Amino acid sequence: MVTKVQKYILLYDVPTWMRRLPIVNLDVECVVTSNKTFFADLRKFDAIVFTGSTEWLAEKTFPRVRSAHQYYVFADLESPFYTLHRFSNNPSLEIYNLTMTYRRDSDIFWPYGFISNANESHVSDLVVPVWKTPVYNDYDREKALAIAKKKGKTVAWFVSHCDVKSKRNKLVSAMKEHVNIDIYGSCGSLKCSVKNTENCYELVEKEYFFYLSFENSLCKDYLTEKVFNIMKYYVVPVVFGGANYSHFLPPQSYIDANDFATAKDLANFLRNLANNPEEYIKYFWWKSHYKTLSTLKSYNNLCKKLHEFSSGIDGGQFIRSYKNMSHWLNDNQCEEESRIKFT
Repeated sequence: MVTKVQKYILLYDVPTWMRRLPIVNLDVECVVTSNKTFFADLRKFDAIVFTGSTEWLAEKTFPRVRSAHQYYVFADLESPFYTLHRFSNNPSLEIYNLTMTYRRDSDIFWPYGFISNANESHVSDLVVPVWKTPVYNDYDREKALAIAKKKGKTVAWFVSHCDVKSKRNKLVSAMKEHVNIDIYGSCGSLKCSVKNTENCYELVEKEYFFYLSFENSLCKDYLTEKVFNIMKYYVVPVVFGGANYSHFLPPQSYIDANDFATAKDLANFLRNLANNPEEYIKYFWWKSHYKTLSTLKSYNNLCKKLHEFSSGIDGGQFIRSYKNMSHWLNDNQCEEESRIKFT
């Protein structure tokens, strides 16, 4: 039996969102650190991770020297519209070998969450879901109905950034002409006064039928914790983004704004569904088959990838590289206009 050589990964810059992801659950021989002095020579790291959410230039930030066997990893959880990295005018100065993002075509898939089979403790890599056909007689119908009948408000939205690329604020403004929407945060007049985020979601579950999981960008595969967090509760998320949500969420577990022609049509649908509890609770059929999981295995997946690729490096040449990271990140990824019309 051949023992795998331990791999070493340096997180070169560690923004706030990356600090929230603990370096846990490593089931391969690997060390992940943000300590640049871990080795006296940075070339001893097998991979260095750079994040697109930090504003820097490769010419000024990249290490001066680089090992021929060292992987540079581009990591980002923001959409291209909000990626701060200022790409070089000379792509040859900025050669990445691996991508680690929310996109399904990344080398290391790093989503904001998963909907997984109920018997799984975690999902470690990209899994193409084969969803069950909704069945409405094998879930806790009485529990769902009891929760639904205590609700008295229609829609809640928690938001802190108002004017964003998706124009979600304009969609909400158009919807408000036809359905009641309570807006919490800096873009509205309400505040959640409870102690923590979980308590705020519990408040939504208790009082509201729907929660707006509206993204700041209409980009492929881009859906964030806005939907995964609320799906832990008995609240139906209304989603708005550029992802194909059927790749991530079970059928009839959410309502996609882009399935409607106009904001009025969507608002009327929500209002009518809230007045029909028996139909409303069908959106919770999936809870007896699936559960919501956080992403805790992304570093583990990067370590696994390094072990898989280490035998594929020949004569100091990388197994693959991205000759122009700006093109990979931006080209044909996002839309400025949504399918649903606001008027």
